[in-house]
Amino acid sequence: MAFTLISISRLDKADYKTIFYKGMCTIKNPKRHTVATIPHSDSLYWVIASKPTSNGHHANIATEKMDINLAHWKFGHISHNAIRHAVSKGYITGIELDNQSKPKFCEACAKAKSARQPFPKESETQATKYGERVHWDLWGPPSVKSLDGNSYVAACIDDATHETMLYFQKAKIETINSYKCDEAYIHTQSGSHIKVVRSNQGGEFLSNKFKQYQNDRGTGRELTVHDSPPQNGTAKQGMRT
Repeated sequence: MAFTLISISRLDKADYKTIFYKGMCTIKNPKRHTVATIPHSDSLYWVIASKPTSNGHHANIATEKMDINLAHWKFGHISHNAIRHAVSKGYITGIELDNQSKPKFCEACAKAKSARQPFPKESETQATKYGERVHWDLWGPPSVKSLDGNSYVAACIDDATHETMLYFQKAKIETINSYKCDEAYIHTQSGSHIKVVRSNQGGEFLSNKFKQYQNDRGTGRELTVHDSPPQNGTAKQGMRT
């Protein structure tokens, strides 16, 4: 919106007099002739157009032709059609839209207003065999360590049977050791090998050592989207129970 900003300090240096009284700001020139009267509105004093005085001193507001994209940014990223409607109906004054300007892609709107579809309540790709897919998550550290000095607990939940195994750790770096123990347990008890591991993108699951170990055994990785814990809901629910 086109508007005028007035510096009180500059007016004072120019020997102008500024009076604030009963919701009105009055500005007088060095000869003490009134050159502007500005009403109080919404905690601000808006410079409004007025008829020129007999001595030629007056204040007015300029109307500028504004690009629709610039108006979109200035008015808090509301839709382009809403801006055109508000200007045409006189709800927004002081600007004239450039009718030749066309809306452009707004990266800020794409990032701030984007929404995602709700996560499904049930998985459509549940494993049918023990060890076919396992869910991993790491919890910790708590404010108080366990009696054995552990600060973390790694949870492994089989997707087919929902069997849950917990491995207590003193540090995150021990996660790969917990994974090896669970892998050995699954192979010993059932003869199966872990085919797919689902986890979040925590550093304990993305370390080079961890990834290399899985690659050497042909184990697939399913990583959840950042800040999307429902995608690893099986492990999260296991932690809660």
